[in-house]
Amino acid sequence: MRPGVAVLASLLLCGLNAALAQGRPNWWVAFDMGAGQIKMSTDQTRGKGVTTFAMGFAGGRKVTDWARVGLHLNGWLLQAFNLNDPTVGESVSNVNGIVDVFPIRNRTLFLRAGGGLSMYTNERLEGGFGNGPGWEIGGGYEYRIRGNLSLAPEAGYSAGGLGNGYVSPPAATGLHFSVLEFKLAANYRFRGRAK
Repeated sequence: MRPGVAVLASLLLCGLNAALAQGRPNWWVAFDMGAGQIKMSTDQTRGKGVTTFAMGFAGGRKVTDWARVGLHLNGWLLQAFNLNDPTVGESVSNVNGIVDVFPIRNRTLFLRAGGGLSMYTNERLEGGFGNGPGWEIGGGYEYRIRGNLSLAPEAGYSAGGLGNGYVSPPAATGLHFSVLEFKLAANYRFRGRAK
């Protein structure tokens, strides 16, 4: 196991243990979608920004009144996949452990930071696959709609390495990406009874 992954896993476990010790479950899930400006580059070339569709899922547990931890699975579509044509489709995706911090008491403004694994999928004939470390930062503001449901406009920046799985051009190495994105998330909190 890589040292960064071990540290991240330890932090997540400590946060979950703290939440369990409080005896008041407060799980949350979220679905987000919007648009991003993604730039794909290699060690040899600098890419140009391309506007792309962005979508993600997140979930986790609130550990204190000012912080929650969880996982964020998100991605950016560069070319739509086609079940009838296995040579079509290109995307970048992340699986990150995240921490959301609420820095202002009684406000739903949050700041997010996370890290994990980035993956590249290119089904085209000249494409390839790769993965490497990735990270994200961002934030948003939750507006309660009804009960435990809220909507949150979010902004974020993600980046990461995608290894050497990119085979076009053949000499290219060190594929990496960066994304600036704006999304709208729907969040739902599951509240439990105190033990």
